[in-house]
Amino acid sequence: MTLIAKSLRLAASAFYRIAYKLHHKLFLQPQPPIQTPVIIVGSYLAGGAGKTPFTIWLAKYFYKQGNRVAILCHSAAWDEFIMLQRSFESGQSQSAESPQIKVFATRNRYKTAKEIQDKFDIILCDDGFEDTRFTGAKRICLDWQEPPTSWKSLLPRGPFRSLKQDHDERDITHIACYGNAPDIRFFIEFLTNSTTYKQFTAKIVCGLGSPNRFIDDIRTFASTANIQIAGSIIRPDHDRHFPQIVQAEISQGNDIIISQKDASRLPQALLSHPKLHVAIQKTEVSDKILQKLSL
Repeated sequence: MTLIAKSLRLAASAFYRIAYKLHHKLFLQPQPPIQTPVIIVGSYLAGGAGKTPFTIWLAKYFYKQGNRVAILCHSAAWDEFIMLQRSFESGQSQSAESPQIKVFATRNRYKTAKEIQDKFDIILCDDGFEDTRFTGAKRICLDWQEPPTSWKSLLPRGPFRSLKQDHDERDITHIACYGNAPDIRFFIEFLTNSTTYKQFTAKIVCGLGSPNRFIDDIRTFASTANIQIAGSIIRPDHDRHFPQIVQAEISQGNDIIISQKDASRLPQALLSHPKLHVAIQKTEVSDKILQKLSL
């Protein structure tokens, strides 16, 4: 990187940092607590930390305990909204008029939480870690042991949204996602449109905020599943051109592996194509975390 390019990126990061602090001071002032318990699932990482999969796991866990659960996600994350909705389309003994798990897309999580607080027993926020309007909320930090070290690590320079010193650590429960005995483990359980007896070569097409972890998980799965990986195509997060990219690869006769979030951007006709394989992820939670949740 040239000196000029480095200076420009540092200046952009500094500007982002100033805008972050100003935005919080003007628009995210702490507000009165929401009456219903609020749990915010977040991370210092801007993407790829497992926030949405763990939010889905939590919603199912609390639903099994007999709770009415609301999930709030940002309306800009339209593909995550679709992924969340699809996760609860079946398997629940509920009526359409009185759902026990309901997903809301909103630009203002606090306002929506205030409006629905008397209709649900628990409100989960998929992301919103930096939303300081929520006072008294329980914040969960999915910790990959990759904390930002300075404002230079923040967007648009780096993969982080905020610094550790921006948060009151007393309000945060850190859940380890790293090491040999993590609190939470994410792994690929199987691929759709695939069998263990079929050997094939596939390309990974990924449109996640931080794609490296998903790509590593696919390569680990492929090493034991008779699958050869022929490279990867990285697309932007929330990419609206994702269907065209996938269609182009399939039209060339290539088998494609994508994530569940990426699958939320595709029409059903494309999802059912035999050369498209969706990686179904499983979330395993340790006994230690289960004990914390039971309290």
